[in-house]
Amino acid sequence: MNLLSIYDAQQNTSRWQTADDRVMGGLSVAQIVADTRGGQSCFCLSGRVSLENRGGFVQMKWPFEPEMDAGQFTGVYVDVMGNNESYNVHLRTRQLWLPWQSFRASFTAIPQWERIYLPFTQFENYSTFSTLDPVGIRKLAIVAIGREFNSDVCVKGFGFYTA
Repeated sequence: MNLLSIYDAQQNTSRWQTADDRVMGGLSVAQIVADTRGGQSCFCLSGRVSLENRGGFVQMKWPFEPEMDAGQFTGVYVDVMGNNESYNVHLRTRQLWLPWQSFRASFTAIPQWERIYLPFTQFENYSTFSTLDPVGIRKLAIVAIGREFNSDVCVKGFGFYTA
């Protein structure tokens, strides 16, 4: 397996940015915290996901500048640790224009470090008829979405892989 590391909490400056449903009137609150978990430096998405006022998400997102051509890769890997909850990886590409559109894949963040491999074929389109084309990736996001719960998911690295 070949890996291309994009982010490593031990070496990279963080580009993580928060977003939550307050931009559309919801009551969820996202926070990104630099932390050490299991002896590893990481950034964690914490917050409360609320469904009130048509809300329901918190996220930490990584903008690619310039956009990433991942067309030669099989998928995305993420090194995560969490609270046994289900989370999503959302990809936004040059194919998408509206802010709610994305390509999504789910994973469970267990309470020890684990590398999750998500093939591009596993990503489902959301609010678009397009199929994921990994040539123009603009953002990768770790998202707590769709139900009320406390988010606690940490990322120490991510990138792309070829099987």
